[in-house]
This record gives sequence, C-alpha cells and structure tokens, in this order.
Amino acid sequence: METKRYIGNDMARIFVRVRRELGPDAVIVQTRSLLRDGADPLIEVLASPSAGGDDALTLALQRVLVQGSLEHAQSPAASRGLTVGDLEDIASRERLDQETLRAFDLAYAEQDPAPPPEWFEGFVATDSAGLPPHLAALLHEDAVEEYRPVVAIQPFQAPDVPPPPPIEWSSRPYIVTGKQPVEPGQPPSRERQSPPAAALPRRFQPVEPGVAGSLIAAGFTPAAASTIVAAAPGLQDPQDALGTALSAARIDYPVENRTAIISVQGAPGSGRTTALMRMALDCADSGRETVLVAGDSSHAGGRAQVHAYGEALGLTVFDAFGSKDLVAAVTRAPKGACIFVDVPAGRWLPPPIPGVSHFVYIAVPAHWQASVLSAELAAFEPAHCAGAILTGTDLAVSLTPALSLLVESELGVAFLSSGRDVATGIAVADPFTLASGVFTTSTRETTNGRLAVTA
Repeated sequence: METKRYIGNDMARIFVRVRRELGPDAVIVQTRSLLRDGADPLIEVLASPSAGGDDALTLALQRVLVQGSLEHAQSPAASRGLTVGDLEDIASRERLDQETLRAFDLAYAEQDPAPPPEWFEGFVATDSAGLPPHLAALLHEDAVEEYRPVVAIQPFQAPDVPPPPPIEWSSRPYIVTGKQPVEPGQPPSRERQSPPAAALPRRFQPVEPGVAGSLIAAGFTPAAASTIVAAAPGLQDPQDALGTALSAARIDYPVENRTAIISVQGAPGSGRTTALMRMALDCADSGRETVLVAGDSSHAGGRAQVHAYGEALGLTVFDAFGSKDLVAAVTRAPKGACIFVDVPAGRWLPPPIPGVSHFVYIAVPAHWQASVLSAELAAFEPAHCAGAILTGTDLAVSLTPALSLLVESELGVAFLSSGRDVATGIAVADPFTLASGVFTTSTRETTNGRLAVTA
C-alpha cells in the first residue's frame, strides 16, 4: 500500500490536502507529534488511498480520532508526567545523599577540636589571663607610671569654636550686548539690552499642518508624508490617508494557469527563504502546481535546507547550478505551475524564458533600522519588483520606519511574514490593518499592525 507523508501544525489544513490528493475515502495509516525546542509541535500524518471495504471509516471521523489522540499526547500533563521507575530513581538518589551527609556529620563529631593557635591567645579574653605584661598592667591600679597616661585617656570632645561668619555675595553682573548712547556727564546705563528678534536663533522648527503634520509626528519622513497626502487628496484622517496610499501602491501577483518564476530577494538574514517557503506552501494548499528550485549556493547548507523543506511540504525540488539548470527545471515543471526559486542574497535575474513571467518580491525586515533598510534597498529597482514582504513583524517595535521607506519608493506591501515556522503560511497584507497599527483609534486603543498575519 503506497503512503504519502504530510507535515504541518494545523490538522484542518493537513486533512484538506489529504482529501484533495487522495480522495474523501483516504485512510490514515500513522500519526505522530514532532516535538521541537522553543516552538509548537508539528503533526506528521501518513495517509494512503482507500483500500475499499464496508468497515472503512470516513476521513472526517478519522480526523476526530487523530485530533483527540494528539491533544492528549501534547497536553502539559502528559509532557511532564513521571513514570514509576522515574520516581523510584529519584527516591533512591535522595536516600543515598542523606546517608552520605549523616556519615560525614558523625565522622566530623568524633574528631577532637584543634587547639587555637598561639597568636589567637588574648584576642577575646575579658580579664588579664593570657594578656601580654604591658597590656595586663593597664588593668591594675598599681600600673607603672609610664602606662598611667594610657589609662587616663578620655573620649574625644570637639573644641568649642565659634562658627565662621556668613559669606557675603556680590551683586550679579549685567551682560551688556549692545551700546547705548550716553549723555555727557552721565554714567552708562546698567540695563540689559536684547538683540533684535530676527537675530535670535530659531528655537523650533515649523510643523507641517493637517495630515502631513500628523504623519511626521507618527514617525514618517517629510518625503513620505508628502507622498501620502498626494495619494489621498481631501482626506483629513491620517490613518485613512495612509491606508489609501498603501492601497494605491503597485502590487503584482502571479496569474492563474500561467507558468511563473517567483523569487524573494533581499539582504542576508532578511528572512527571504522562510517567506519563499511559506508562499510555496500556500500555493500548494490552494491546489496549484508548485515546484521548488534550490539555487542558493552562497552558503553551506542552502540547498539542503530547500530539500528538507520540500520533503516536509511534499513538494518537488530541482537543483539549479546555472541558467541551463533553471531552464531545464522550468521545462520539466507542469504547465501553469508556480516555480519558487531560492536565490542568493542581493539582486538576481533569471534567464529570459518565452512565456514565463518573473515576479520579484523584496524582503524588508521590519525590525531593522531605517538607515540600514535604505542602504540595502538601494541595490534594487522598485519599478522591476512585484511588491514587498514585511518580515520579522513579530520582532518589530513599530512598522513606521519600514512603511515610510516603502511609501517613498512607491512599492506596495504584498505579504506579511512573522516567526520562523514555515507551516503557518504567509498572509496577504491589508493596507488599512497596517495603518491601524500606526495611529490610535477613537477608543484610545492601538493594534500592533500585524492582525493580518493571523486573520
């Protein structure tokens, strides 16, 4: 009986894939929970087509049974439970420790206390026994005269000295910044003169009025604020203006039933590979043909990582060491498939293939500083990109720096990616949800701007 392996963290999504690929009468052969350090456990399901028979359970009933078993196996009580052997081992170790301590106490009590050293004598005595002769003589009335002054020493008393007189401060001098006409025979005036107001340095910067001022106060650059106001004329609410400007930005998505090459490009450590695998998983879940291409040879383990993702997600993986390998992978892929290519960091362009479109998405880490993001995005041309993917949104304190930079570049936000769990998939960005994470609502509450990730 041929079986197929499915891995994910959502039982509903796994059974949808099983029903679509193996039919509603599929049989669940084996299930298990894959525990991970620092992350939620994954679910592994082995399924096969139905072998027939009247006693076969439906896929829905199998799902209920598997879900209950996994919840019991992943419960905190089950993960922290101790067997009888574990309890006996703990009790034996505690009993051995107590016997060792008791034997040590008995051996220490039987030893004779060591006599104090000679230099210790006289340090704690309260009488003359054991004291040196010149110190013992001080405790007797018949002490010799040379030690008598030591006995007669009295406690120190401060001398009675009158306090010093108070300090007389001179008058504060005036600062003369200009010249005044002085009449003959009259002393110069001591009144302070002030320079003209036009000569004083400006202590504040002018604030843009209206929507632009609110955007600048929220953290947007003046250039981004001007772009938002120009994209949403007539709107007086800065949140609505930002949402309208993000909605008007250009975003391209692959067309149905047409072969497309999809790549997520960006700087090293920007989360481009994780975002690419999430897009591939959602594309496969939607029923579209999906192929992975391992083309990143810039670091060790890059290709092995893509092969591991492909095995876990149940997707076909091709290796591409050059342009010819990529053309061969596109040729072998089914017609109308989405070909997700894992590329090295930086800018990458595929060879021209007739009838195949290339969709470039830029990974923009929302938790990076604006200066670093600006320097990294300078290597890309926004006009040739299909959109941006905000990565690391769960680590960002605010999405304003990244949104400000994207508004200036006129590049739309296509997807949101948070965390490192590929099985959660990727989310399509909602412009007005992103805008709600920047400004306070009428109820004086704020959102984190990442609600679209779990919607």
